[in-house]
Amino acid sequence: MGIIETHDLRFVYGKGTPFEKVALDGVSISIEQGEFIGVIGHTGSGKSTLVQLLNGLLRPESGKVLLNGSDIWAKPKKIRNVRFEVGLVFQYPEYQLFEETVYKDIAFGPTNKGIKDKAELDTIIRTAAEFAGLKESLLEKSPFDLSGGEKRRAAIAGVISMQPKVLILDEPTAGLDPKGRDRILDRIRAYREKTGSTVLLVSHSMEDIARVADRVLVMNRGKVEMFDETKNIFKHGERLADIGLRVPQVTQVFLELRRLGADVRTDVYTMDFAKGVALDFLSGRTQSVIAQEKNPDGFAAEKAEEIPEGGEAQ
Repeated sequence: MGIIETHDLRFVYGKGTPFEKVALDGVSISIEQGEFIGVIGHTGSGKSTLVQLLNGLLRPESGKVLLNGSDIWAKPKKIRNVRFEVGLVFQYPEYQLFEETVYKDIAFGPTNKGIKDKAELDTIIRTAAEFAGLKESLLEKSPFDLSGGEKRRAAIAGVISMQPKVLILDEPTAGLDPKGRDRILDRIRAYREKTGSTVLLVSHSMEDIARVADRVLVMNRGKVEMFDETKNIFKHGERLADIGLRVPQVTQVFLELRRLGADVRTDVYTMDFAKGVALDFLSGRTQSVIAQEKNPDGFAAEKAEEIPEGGEAQ
């Protein structure tokens, strides 16, 4: 049993109106404790609707969302408690900041969760700030005096402070420069490794997903297109392109090499992985050249055997 599951989930916007739109239809997934899941899909694929259903912000028309095996809507009056267990960081979360100081903003969640002891609350706030990569000197500043990246980290700290079992982030690096994006991803990965929490990352960046995710959920027109290990997802470059997505650039390079005749792997999706595959490929080519130089007659005879009688070399 996964920590969070959906069974035949369906959600419709504007039902009964001329603008009715099926956002999700028949979505069934299971996510295990401690997994890092990447969620990708074209605009309108249903990925943002899905994460809001997981958090209880939206209620499904049919189907169930299970948290630790229990239907989150079994007791509607207690749905607020689910949002402490399944923390959701919206896209551009800095717009969620509202308190006088960063410290008070981070304190808002755990205070509403019922943490009253000042010493315990202080520890939670400072730990969350550290996880998010916020310097302690920023805690007494107004959140509106922070830089864009600092605001983003402050908003993430506000959700982390609730100590959720599942942390969902909807495009947390949108609009950030490469350095800011890397800092956010590194902090999220460190948080997951230290706490063992389950993390879902919604992103349009295939590079970001490839870098951090254990498995990838691909959404397409409100349905699950694929849900598999990251290395297996990016083998399907043509299918991803068909549904409005693309594989990481490094994967595109290896797919093109294969198309041009090079005998290389096509499940390459990170730079470190690519370096190893490229070195193995070049090493094999080098060994072939050395063998030809040492025994040119034998090499030629071997090649001749590959040419059918009366045929020509390819």
